[in-house]
Amino acid sequence: MLKRIILVGVERLISILPLRFGQYLVMRLKNFTRIAERIFYLPSSVQVKMRQAFNLLDSGNYEASERIFMQIAISNPYCLKFIAPHLSRIRFLKERYSEEKFKNQTQNMLMVINSMNREIESSSIYIPGEFWSTIGKLHMQLLEQFGIDNFKRTVSHQYQNWFMCMSDDEQSKQLYKLWSHHLSIEPWFNIMEIPDNVGMLDANDFTYPLAVEEYRENYRIAVGLLWEFVNKIDSFNVLEKLNESIIGNPVRIWRHGQLISSDLAHSARERNMLLKALSLKGNEALIVGELGAGHGRLAEVFGQTTNFRYFIFDITPALFVSQWYIKAIFPNEKIFEFRHFDNFSDIQKELDECRFAFFTSNQIEKLPSDYINLFINLNSLAEMRLNQINNFLQQIDRVTLLAFMSRQQLASINPVELVSLSKDNYKMPERWRLILDNADEIFPSFFNQIWRR
Repeated sequence: MLKRIILVGVERLISILPLRFGQYLVMRLKNFTRIAERIFYLPSSVQVKMRQAFNLLDSGNYEASERIFMQIAISNPYCLKFIAPHLSRIRFLKERYSEEKFKNQTQNMLMVINSMNREIESSSIYIPGEFWSTIGKLHMQLLEQFGIDNFKRTVSHQYQNWFMCMSDDEQSKQLYKLWSHHLSIEPWFNIMEIPDNVGMLDANDFTYPLAVEEYRENYRIAVGLLWEFVNKIDSFNVLEKLNESIIGNPVRIWRHGQLISSDLAHSARERNMLLKALSLKGNEALIVGELGAGHGRLAEVFGQTTNFRYFIFDITPALFVSQWYIKAIFPNEKIFEFRHFDNFSDIQKELDECRFAFFTSNQIEKLPSDYINLFINLNSLAEMRLNQINNFLQQIDRVTLLAFMSRQQLASINPVELVSLSKDNYKMPERWRLILDNADEIFPSFFNQIWRR
């Protein structure tokens, strides 16, 4: 009863928390209570041994940790189901850390991310607040342990591919309500792989929610419902041309042989929303800028379905992830990779020849006024300090020539920065007019706005 009261209280709080923070908190608490229920009934001697194994695992002593877990399993067979995720993770990490190419990959990642951080730290207003510093440290743990090549089973679940594992998940409930719009039975027939416990939400929680049958089924159907809803309203017919890329190692869901994902569905919906509002066809060779692009899912869809160029501004480690992913997805395109530069004139000639470009968030100041045609920010302004929000809106106003698409929460409280925000905090200056302003169909607690110069 106490557990249920706590969970209900947390779920009520989610409506006023920044989306990523609220979802992370609910998932962590539910994972914790599920794990705690298992541990509670273990003998104290077993609990002591498990703690030893955890400490060895955290220190990187995989052999010793595995031996202790195996000893527990042999002596207490009923514990095997609980410790299986830990054994799965140990064996994955042992294999990964033994290969030289993965060591080099990690060293290169850390070197690039450190250079990105030095660039961001050159201007104090762009240094992430405590909220994103905390999330960023978690993401770095996951990328170091599981590698960039598995990011769709780790950090991507914090960008947009959220766990729709719970029957009372806000997005899932809304998708069931929207079923009457398409009446498709495909979501119940889609095929989903059974993943192991390599992917995780938290480096300190060794169970991947999608490896749990109940959660996996909820997620499979929810992704299918999202896909069918977007497919129904897809007046550009882009979804039928897209397949979820296996780069990044996503959990596979197939619809009639087509690999689908919530990332592709959301990105197609957002792409179409912007182009429809502006009466664009996608062949106008415009420049799109995005602040906070996650792993680059929207850049991927724009790159595959338009001739637009795409510039991403972000913090670490997301900027590294999106740069790595877009390079892998578009190997034949010219790409301006992140680097330090003093003046825009130093890079302008090279940049003009590139399809994609990657900048740290502070480098937006170095772009000339009216340089970008369309600008996008989805779901992330509420996670910043108020002075950062105001600064980014000023920069977006300065660099954007045609339109700005924004999706934010109607009301939120950042519990780390102690900032309370409402719709009024995201207004653009008087020279902009709203051509779209509505509640989001899938996230009613969010609003979509498209501002036009």
